[in-house]
Amino acid sequence: MSFLQKISLTQFRNFGSGSFRFTAPVTGITGLNGSGKTNLLDAIYYLCYTKSYFQSRDSNNVQYGTEGFRIDGRFDSGQVVCKWKEGKKTIEHDGVLYEKITEHIGRYTAVMIAPDDIALINEGSELRRKFMDGLLSQSSRDYLEHLLLYQKVLVQRNALLRQAQQLNHELLDIYDAQLAMHGACLIREREQLSEQLPARVQSYYTALSGGAEQVDLQYRRSAAPGQLLALLQHSRRRDIEYRRTLTGPHTEDWLFTISGNPLKAHASQGQKKSFLISLKLAHIHWLLQQGKHPLLLLDDIFEKLDRERLKRLFGLLQQFSLSQIFISHTNGDELLNTTSEYYKDAVEILGLTA
Repeated sequence: MSFLQKISLTQFRNFGSGSFRFTAPVTGITGLNGSGKTNLLDAIYYLCYTKSYFQSRDSNNVQYGTEGFRIDGRFDSGQVVCKWKEGKKTIEHDGVLYEKITEHIGRYTAVMIAPDDIALINEGSELRRKFMDGLLSQSSRDYLEHLLLYQKVLVQRNALLRQAQQLNHELLDIYDAQLAMHGACLIREREQLSEQLPARVQSYYTALSGGAEQVDLQYRRSAAPGQLLALLQHSRRRDIEYRRTLTGPHTEDWLFTISGNPLKAHASQGQKKSFLISLKLAHIHWLLQQGKHPLLLLDDIFEKLDRERLKRLFGLLQQFSLSQIFISHTNGDELLNTTSEYYKDAVEILGLTA
């Protein structure tokens, strides 16, 4: 279990420079809108996963008018330095530069709950795959390696399919075999996760919402692990026509349901919020089962949930052995009043100014 003691930011988002120390199990990050509360949470997330939770491009994390950023985090178990400048990213741990950034994934873990999470329900399958891939990559280095290799071969195969003339079918055979091998490993891990996650999400949903609705996550796999090669070969003619790979783990999805109906169309906003938080709590439980003790990052949770759901959420969090909890909110007094019942004498307030 790692405790984040200090974080220093240079040219990251709205922070020209800033240094913050943490001493309590729960830190409330307060301030007006625009003061950088969410950016500070995102910097903590970056220390764990070498990427932003909110921005797909590192260039979007650079303070306006500057050329790069630096995040320096001191854990009780080591120091992490993340740098990005002019398109180049480097990650160090205790002064040693990683040869591969992926070597850092899994050393420190975090779970973010943020308003943008609603996109997991309302948007397309890519976001749900990204969430599940991230969950599995945090707990399994093998999964991460197979995922990266699968994605590399997929890019190569799609580039070959875009060649309009003299298509090399022997090379396609090689790519198909590699995709089938790495893809089968991804599917097996996803199947294992999908056997465990639904019951856990249902349990948290019932406790959080107080409702009797049945919620579910149904894994829509592309093929059985042993049938993936045959599927790719069968789809080749269509792939050539469309000039891209149309089947495989990169096309899979998870169907979220409530009372047997798609959650996106049949759930209220309150039910969607309860489902999303239940999904994140199941994520925490999964990591704990793997021996990981994540940081929990709660962004604007007071704006997201009514008071009754907030109390139920903090009650559920008592079950977990978390490293730390960070909570952003505009009102420090309200944050203290709500959390003190559950974390007596364990909450510190960090106030930010715009």
